[in-house]
Amino acid sequence: MSEILRPFTTMPGYGIGAVIVLLLYAIQSEIRFGSNARTMSAGPEDRGSTWAVGLSSAVPVIGFVLAMKTRMSQGLGLLPGMPYIAWVGVGVGALGLLIRLWSLLTLRDRYTRTLLVGTSDAFERSGPYRFVRHPGYLGSLLALNGIALASGDLLTLIASLAVTSAAYAYRIGVEDAMLVGRFGASYQRYRDEVRALIPFA
Repeated sequence: MSEILRPFTTMPGYGIGAVIVLLLYAIQSEIRFGSNARTMSAGPEDRGSTWAVGLSSAVPVIGFVLAMKTRMSQGLGLLPGMPYIAWVGVGVGALGLLIRLWSLLTLRDRYTRTLLVGTSDAFERSGPYRFVRHPGYLGSLLALNGIALASGDLLTLIASLAVTSAAYAYRIGVEDAMLVGRFGASYQRYRDEVRALIPFA
């Protein structure tokens, strides 16, 4: 058991904080209400977007692990302002978790893994959905890129921002098209009134 814990005893505090954020993100990803929300069966409206966002999350995670391993063995720190900038990353990741949890608790059984056309007669506009159309994705982006920032590695941060932004932009485009098809002009109005990810922009 001590062999398993040894890497964590030599890890800097911000690294441990980022690992905690990562573990909570993984746990939160498994919290779903109802069988429809938990299913991995994607309908045609998903268009591979679940795979895209899932695979994109590997970039910050692998980058973080490699950066921590390199830093502990060679004492490297590539981002300026270390370790403070890494602690900012931990804070950004924790904020992302809170936004994601708020979204989950607002949608409950409608917070699905894959994109599915639901049977509801209305889409959500309360809670965090008053401010952005896709708060769950905003939370994921903050959590994942917060972990990348906490790595202290510039290449990890750039790669994470590029890959996760592209994957979630694709997911949002696919989901918005699905919801316009389902709700028509009412969702189009919501789309015109509320930004996808950045509130009040």
